[in-house]
Amino acid sequence: MSPDDTPARVGWASAMMVLGGLLSAALWLVFTTVHGPTSFNEDRAVLGGSMLFWGMLLGGIPNLLIATGLVLLASRLVPTPGRVARVGYVLLLIGLIVPALVDLSIQALGAPFLLPVAAIGLALLAVGTRRNPRVSRPSRLLLLLIGVLLASAFAWALLPSTLTDPIGGYRIYGVVAHLGAGICWVLFGISVLRARALSEPAANRIPGPIHGDSL
Repeated sequence: MSPDDTPARVGWASAMMVLGGLLSAALWLVFTTVHGPTSFNEDRAVLGGSMLFWGMLLGGIPNLLIATGLVLLASRLVPTPGRVARVGYVLLLIGLIVPALVDLSIQALGAPFLLPVAAIGLALLAVGTRRNPRVSRPSRLLLLLIGVLLASAFAWALLPSTLTDPIGGYRIYGVVAHLGAGICWVLFGISVLRARALSEPAANRIPGPIHGDSL
């Protein structure tokens, strides 16, 4: 086992992604209460925080937690020969970290310009790890599903508000981009924990490195 692929490191990675996914879902529930279901900002206050405050948290904290988890899992997700996986991994980190830093700096939820970057990165990462024994099929499907959700949310955001506002389009966008994607990140993090739990008994029975454990 390499020094950057220890059970503790994998455990921290999964915890970061589970926490990030939970916060994405929870903060979206608060943000949509503050903002309202349409493109018109109703600017309510929750716990003394305005739409700008909750939007800053929603756009910044979950993304950074998930990105931290992905960085901790780099040696598993991106093996040395995996060019497609590596490109997808880099695009995904860009799509998570850059908008998070922008949102924290402007102290508001910015426009979702980099959602397609993250979506493409997720798709490439899912495809690029299909022969990686350390990434299970359910994990790859979750990565692909998150990519589909983010791409769908971006496509929805491009529609005119005159079409989406009558059906609460802003809230629908959040259900897909934050609630749905957040739940999928939680499931992905749990799959990492499960893989670690399954590999630990084998480590007690068989000395030496473990090559069969998967995310």
